[in-house]
Amino acid sequence: MIVLSVDTAHAACSACVFDTRANRSLSLVSELMQRGHAERLADMVQEAVVAAGISFADIERLAACSGPGTFTGVRIGLAFVRGLALVLKVPAVGITTFAALAHSCRTGSDGRDIWVIQDARRGEVYLEGFDGDGDTMHPASVLSISEAGELLRDASGLAVGSGTSLVALPDAVAVSEVSSIPDAAMIARLAGKAADTGAAAVPFYLRAPDAKAQLPLVKHRETALSIEPAGVEYANVLAAIHTPCFEDAWDSTAMAALLATPGAIALLATQDKDGDKNPSGFVLARTAADEMEILTLAVLPHARRRGVARALMQAVREHAGQSGVSRIFIEYAQDNQAAHALYESAGYARNGVRANYYKNPDGTASDAVTASLCLNEAEPLPLSANP
Repeated sequence: MIVLSVDTAHAACSACVFDTRANRSLSLVSELMQRGHAERLADMVQEAVVAAGISFADIERLAACSGPGTFTGVRIGLAFVRGLALVLKVPAVGITTFAALAHSCRTGSDGRDIWVIQDARRGEVYLEGFDGDGDTMHPASVLSISEAGELLRDASGLAVGSGTSLVALPDAVAVSEVSSIPDAAMIARLAGKAADTGAAAVPFYLRAPDAKAQLPLVKHRETALSIEPAGVEYANVLAAIHTPCFEDAWDSTAMAALLATPGAIALLATQDKDGDKNPSGFVLARTAADEMEILTLAVLPHARRRGVARALMQAVREHAGQSGVSRIFIEYAQDNQAAHALYESAGYARNGVRANYYKNPDGTASDAVTASLCLNEAEPLPLSANP
C-alpha cells in the first residue's frame, strides 16, 4: 500500500510517501518551522510525490498526525488529507502523537514500558503510557506536572516527548533520544495498519483550544477595499460569508477541506474602516496544470453593488495570470442574472449548458451555464455568443 502522510501539528512541517509492502519510505520532506505550515504543506507534498517517483493516482491511503499538538497545526494537516481524500477517493486516517512517538521508541526498548510525555503549557503535560506489547496501560490524559511526577514515581521503562524535562522522573525511567516531533514515516507505517472505518479523520484533543476563532464583524458602510489570500485558518470566516449567500452553503469543515486540496486558493475581500478589516466577500478557485476553475464566489448581502464581486474577479484573474494559467472556467445558474452580468463584463465566454443541473428548494431545477475566460486572447467572445 502506498501511503502519503503529513505532520503539521508540531514545530515542523513534514510529508512522506511510504510503501507498506516494502516497509520503507519512498520519500521524506521535512522542515523545522513554528508557523507557516499551511503555506508550505501543499508544495512539500508535491515535492514528496515527485521524489517518490509516483503520481497522486498511485496513493492508496492518506494520513496525518491528529495531535495532541498546536490547535491550528492539527487542523491544517487533517484538513489537507481530508480534502485530498475527496479528490483521490481514498481513505484518510489520523495517527496520534502518542502512537507515533511510542512506536518510534519500540525498536531497542527491550519490551519496556513507554511513557509519552508532551509539554501542554500552563504547567501541564499530555501523557499516555504503553506496555511492552504496545497496548495502552494509562489512557491519554492532561496532568499537572506534579500529578505526572506522582503517577510515574514507581514507574519504569522509557520516556519520550517534549515534556520529559518538565517531570521529575524516577531512576527507573530513562529518557529516550527519539525526537519529540513525530516521524512522518512512522505515521504512514501506522496508517497502513489501521482499519478503514470509513469515518473522517478527526483531531485528537485532550482539552479545548486556548482561543476560539471569531465570526467577522460586519459594518454596513462602504469603505476602502483590500483583497488578500486566505488559508485554511480562515475556513470559519469564509463559511460565515457563504451561509447567507447560498441555500446549500458550505460549513467550515467543508471549506477547510477545499482549501487544503492541491492548487486551491481563496481570496478574501475586506473593507478597511478605522483600522478594522471587515470581511465582505471571497472567491475560491482551484488550479490544475494551466487551467483554473472558480468553485464559488460569495459577497455578503450588505456589500453587494459596491464593486466587491468585480474586484474579486479581477484579483483571481491576476492571480491566474501570475500562476501561468491559460484558461479560467466558471459555472452558474442560467437564471442568475446578476452572475450573468458580472461574468459577461469580466469577459467570460459561454461554452455550454447543463440541463436541470441545480436543484431548487421548491423542487424545480435550473440549467447551469458553463463559461470560460482565455487569458491568452486579447478579445474574448461575449458571454451571449453561441457555444
